[in-house]
Amino acid sequence: MADQVREELTIADLGPVVDAVAQALRAESQVESIASLSGVGHARWPSGQAGAKERWIPVFEAALEGAPETLAFLLRNIRQDLGDQSRAKLAAALREVRISCIARVTRAAHPELGDQAEELLAASSVPEMTEAARNLRMTALGVRRLLMRPLLSETFLQLDPSIPDPEWRRLELADLAVDVVTAADYLLSLLVAPSFASTSLVLATEAGTDRGHGPSDDEALDRLTRRRLDARSSAVRRAMRLLAGLRRDVANV
Repeated sequence: MADQVREELTIADLGPVVDAVAQALRAESQVESIASLSGVGHARWPSGQAGAKERWIPVFEAALEGAPETLAFLLRNIRQDLGDQSRAKLAAALREVRISCIARVTRAAHPELGDQAEELLAASSVPEMTEAARNLRMTALGVRRLLMRPLLSETFLQLDPSIPDPEWRRLELADLAVDVVTAADYLLSLLVAPSFASTSLVLATEAGTDRGHGPSDDEALDRLTRRRLDARSSAVRRAMRLLAGLRRDVANV
């Protein structure tokens, strides 16, 4: 799992949340009641004597295995049973998980969006550009998942409180991520080399030497190279626009 791109939450991600809940709700009856109310009463309960944390872990695991909204529903039910101080501790734990989750997708599990855009811009050959475009596409898809899934958008990925219409802005940011994916897909389609194409990204007029093709082939390759470079510029611009939006409008990014 260490070398796999993860946009999904795992029980390890939720460690701070499980700890906060287990400290506040320790009774076995509380765990079973909330689990049943949240639709995860089928959790694999520990046998014998078990502490609060050991009882809560399978509940959260079952929520992660369920529909995307299951964990958010579980957390809402947990909040209703907490006092003010425990709710504050849970909010702090959720904030820690949110920061970690966003960091993994936008910075840690991948290079930062800005770094990937720079790598794409610096690519000097078709293989380099292809790899950079694929990486950028994967990151943009991960960001969109974070923005669109109810679990992550409502519970973890929170927009800045000062934004007048956060739901509308969340959808706008998701659309920007789709724009990056679309631009990367278009670029990748142009990088599928025809039989006459070279792996370089240099125009015939700039190369200064005969590349071994006739004039018509050189002209066709020049047109293709210009389209590739234009498509690369478009993908980079869209990626930087998405990154700027995330930094400006998403809390703790």
